[in-house]
Amino acid sequence: PLPTPTPSPPKAAIVDQTGFSFPSPEFIEEAKGYLQKAGYRVDFYPSEEVTVDLYRALPEKGYSLILLQSHSTSEVVAGGKWEKEGKYPPGPFLFTTELYDKHHYLRLQVDDQIRASKLFYEDSPMLFAVGPRFVRKSMESRFEDTLIIIGGCQSMAVPDLAQAFLDRGASVVIGWDEMVDLSHNNRAMLYLLQALTVDGLSPEKAVEETMEEIGPDPTYGCSLTLLQRETG
Repeated sequence: PLPTPTPSPPKAAIVDQTGFSFPSPEFIEEAKGYLQKAGYRVDFYPSEEVTVDLYRALPEKGYSLILLQSHSTSEVVAGGKWEKEGKYPPGPFLFTTELYDKHHYLRLQVDDQIRASKLFYEDSPMLFAVGPRFVRKSMESRFEDTLIIIGGCQSMAVPDLAQAFLDRGASVVIGWDEMVDLSHNNRAMLYLLQALTVDGLSPEKAVEETMEEIGPDPTYGCSLTLLQRETG
C-alpha cells in the first residue's frame, strides 16, 4: 500500500505595513509564536515588501489566516475622475509603503482602485493605498475561506472593504470600527490571535472575549467587529 501522505500545515501571513513608521518587533515575534504554536507555517512580510503588487497577489498564496498589520483609513485623497466629479466612494483603504507617484498605476488611480494617502503624523510622506475596488477588480485568484484580520484604524468603519474581501473568497474579516492607538491595537491583536488559534475559539467568540479582556481603545473608544460571508 502507498504511504498515507502527510497533510500540509495551514499557512498564515503577517503583513507588517505599520513597521514603516512604528516598528514593533516584539509584537511580530509574539504573533508568530501564537500562530506557530497552533501549527501554522508563517510567512512574514516586512514593511518594505508591502506594495500594491503584494496586495494583488495575496489571494493566490493559499493562506488560511492573514493578519494585515496595516494603517488604514476612510480619509484619503481621491484622484482621477472621482476627484473631478467631487465623488468620494467609501473606503476604507489599506496603506502600502510605496511612495505615491501620480504617474504610476495610472489605470488603477483613474478607476479609484488606489489612492494617495498620508499617515496620521506630521511630515508623513504620501503613500499608495488600496481600496475595495482594487480587491474586487485587481486581486489575483481568490482567497480560500481565509480569515482576515485588519489591525488598523477604521478598517470596519464602513463595510465595503470587508465585503470586498468576502466577495473575493474570504470567510471572515475582523477589524476596528474607528481610530485605534497602535499600542492598544497590538494588545488586542495578540489576545485575538491566541483566542482564535491556540484556544480554537470561533471568530465571534474570540472577538467577544478580546473586547471583554482588552476593552475599547481608551482614547478613541473603538471596538473590534467582524463581518462573515453568508453560507447556505
